[in-house]
Amino acid sequence: MGHADWDERHRGKPAAEAEPFLLAMLARIPRGVALDVAAGRGRNALPLARAGIRVVAVDFSAEAMRLLAETARAASLTIWPVVANLDSFHLKDESFDAIVNINFLDRALFSQFGRALRPGGVLIADTFLVDQAAIGHPRDRRFLLGHEELRALAAGLEVEEYREGLVTYPNGERAFRASIVARRRKSG
Repeated sequence: MGHADWDERHRGKPAAEAEPFLLAMLARIPRGVALDVAAGRGRNALPLARAGIRVVAVDFSAEAMRLLAETARAASLTIWPVVANLDSFHLKDESFDAIVNINFLDRALFSQFGRALRPGGVLIADTFLVDQAAIGHPRDRRFLLGHEELRALAAGLEVEEYREGLVTYPNGERAFRASIVARRRKSG
């Protein structure tokens, strides 16, 4: 999809509900600077900022980042929206206390995530498993994790929490998901 398609997808819509796994893991996130990958309209950036975390929210859609900026400004939240293509977005080494990657899968980014975390920093990732194709969107295998793949993608980080399987959301929807909390070892 091009910029116009992504912008149209976001136009005039409020941020959706935050991912329940992220909300459940909020207490484990260091209160510093977090990167929200493929942030969209801020469904995960907003609760991070409300918890006292400064958020760099990156997304391909200028419209999504404009809407997030408006919402953050109105609520006096510290969120820096950045319009960028994640294929070419440079992650500086040891620049984030947390990285949140929900419903977005670019396997090549995971090695960068490990380097971009400060010592003691945490990666929270949660996305669809290959089993999801049998029950709904997405169906494209490029965007679906194999079993134990998320754990392998976080190699080099200390896994604190790992889940795979069928999740039922409060609204009754179901999805096959893999979720991880992994921390970069502290120096010394």
